[in-house]
Amino acid sequence: MKLKNYTIYIVAIIIIACSPSYNLQSYNAEVIEVQSPVDSTVLAIITPYQNGIESQMNEVLCVSEMEMKKGRPESLLGNFVTDLCLNYADAHVCVMNTGGLRSALQKGNITRGDIYTLMPFENELVVLELDIESFKGLVDYITKRGGEPFSGMKLKASSIGYDIEEVSGMEDFFDFNKGDKIRVLTSDYLANGGDKMWFFKDKEQNKVGIKLRDAIIDHCSKSDTISSKLDNRLIITENE
Repeated sequence: MKLKNYTIYIVAIIIIACSPSYNLQSYNAEVIEVQSPVDSTVLAIITPYQNGIESQMNEVLCVSEMEMKKGRPESLLGNFVTDLCLNYADAHVCVMNTGGLRSALQKGNITRGDIYTLMPFENELVVLELDIESFKGLVDYITKRGGEPFSGMKLKASSIGYDIEEVSGMEDFFDFNKGDKIRVLTSDYLANGGDKMWFFKDKEQNKVGIKLRDAIIDHCSKSDTISSKLDNRLIITENE
């Protein structure tokens, strides 16, 4: 049997009730040190689970050839995540948000725990089909914010507008006027309008069947080394 110190705050409050409302009349507080036993049986039950989780989180999945950080207009980390996600779905474009990437990936060993730190949310990958107006809203959103993580297209923007230089997988016969739509891969959080992505709301969500974090883990576990690059997928210029 082990003993562990706890601090208990004893508060004495005197109240007077003359009606359904109560008034605080006086307040007194003091700190009393007490000891509470920690049952060794409980520790014996908890420890294997704790050790198992630590072992999983410390598992090295791959080695990163460089440090990857998030940023704008594009970043090594944003490009890495959105590029790999396109391998898990039939989509033209992948779009995420900078705020959803919660940490950098350091150069060297990448553990499972590093990916959980990068992406702690239980977000699932979904595919949405956007018409021309919704797609323009998406591009306008990305360029006006000075960049968000995306893959599958190239954009050139200034304060007076933008040009869509390229969209991956779209052939010459693609025609919005005939009802063709762009398939966009994103997270269910953003698909529901998170981070003010209004152009995704009320669209049918086709679930990919894998969480965003698990896609990153799967990609890393299948790679000896990982890397990323900046490729000018978003160029922001002065007024032209």
